[in-house]
Amino acid sequence: MPEDLGGSGAFTGSLSVPPQIDDPDVTKIAEYVRFFMRDYPELNRLTDGYDHNIRHVKWAILDTLSDWSSTPPFLGQNLQLIIARNWISVFVRGVVINLLESIGILHLRNHLAYSDGGVNVQTENPQMIQSWLTMFKSTYEQKRQRLLIALNIENLLSQGVGGVHSELYFINSFFGYL
Repeated sequence: MPEDLGGSGAFTGSLSVPPQIDDPDVTKIAEYVRFFMRDYPELNRLTDGYDHNIRHVKWAILDTLSDWSSTPPFLGQNLQLIIARNWISVFVRGVVINLLESIGILHLRNHLAYSDGGVNVQTENPQMIQSWLTMFKSTYEQKRQRLLIALNIENLLSQGVGGVHSELYFINSFFGYL
């Protein structure tokens, strides 16, 4: 079971330097992803070992982080902010989507259906992966957008920007001075 990934405290990392594959935070999240997917040799009855090796999991983490950093408000490659804000649950689902897309491509490439004597056999089932992927993507995108919108609003309010006022603001502020 992964150790506690909840963060507390302010962001101390750099926005310009992305984490590397051997970064401790990447390793922690990789453990959490493996736990979420239950990708352990003793649970994989049809495959030998892990379904996703650790290098693939860490690549998916960095790829998901790149996706987050390309959506406003631009966070940069800021994995520490995601941990500090305790957005791990949503972020892990993005990593799982990356892994499902990757393994779906592999299954699609190796898919072979054949029939002999009335017996139908498939070597892979990419349709099942696609259905899970579709389900994950819709909820993930909604949650990620809500988090980023909330962060954008928070940044706006913390900067003290008043925004664009309606004409009622000027009427009320005028009568406030009388």
